Amino acid sequence: MYRALIVEDDEDLAAIAQVHMAHGGYETDVASTCRHAIELLEQREYDLILLDEILPDDRGDSLCRTIRTHSACPIIFMSCLDDSNTIISALRAGGDDYMVKPVDYAELLARADAIIRRTGGRRQSHLRTFRQFSVDTLHRKVLRDGRMVDLSSIEYAILLYMTEHPDTLLLYNEIYQNVWASDSLGDVRTVMVHISNLRKKIDPNRTGIIETVRGAGYIFSDM
Repeated sequence: MYRALIVEDDEDLAAIAQVHMAHGGYETDVASTCRHAIELLEQREYDLILLDEILPDDRGDSLCRTIRTHSACPIIFMSCLDDSNTIISALRAGGDDYMVKPVDYAELLARADAIIRRTGGRRQSHLRTFRQFSVDTLHRKVLRDGRMVDLSSIEYAILLYMTEHPDTLLLYNEIYQNVWASDSLGDVRTVMVHISNLRKKIDPNRTGIIETVRGAGYIFSDM
């Protein structure tokens, strides 16, 4: 059974989320503030965090940044805010996905299961070596110049998917469907933000290993 932390200050919404997550096979804890969430995270490990953006003592993206200093646990934002700046800020803070309330819990569970499967399900015991980095699929680590690259769980999943399809045009929605297990519905901002962050980490010299095909998607090439 997976374990999820629900960070939500609305008691009714938190209770609804708990019921749906339990039906999906998740054991859950609830925190109504950022401070309480941090306390719970210090006490136990989680497979998933569901995070509201507006909380009584701080914003969700600020809490996300704090969590990312010591954990790569998948984080899905659930918020009533649907403006581009908020979504981009949440994803850049380290969020893996962003859903606008009211949430379709069947879709949420599908996305959650896909993220956990993509980021934690692979246990192949070999090292994949590329021109600028290597991927240790056994320990889910990316190494560059002998040092570990600090990737979020979703950045790792995107990179792994790209390396499995080299020299191929990967459409925005194709990436979204395979990493998040749902349709992007034409909103490609999530993919664009995560790949922008990924590029900065694995290709700081801008050698072009991830090429943008404007209006279409990306091509990963190790040439």
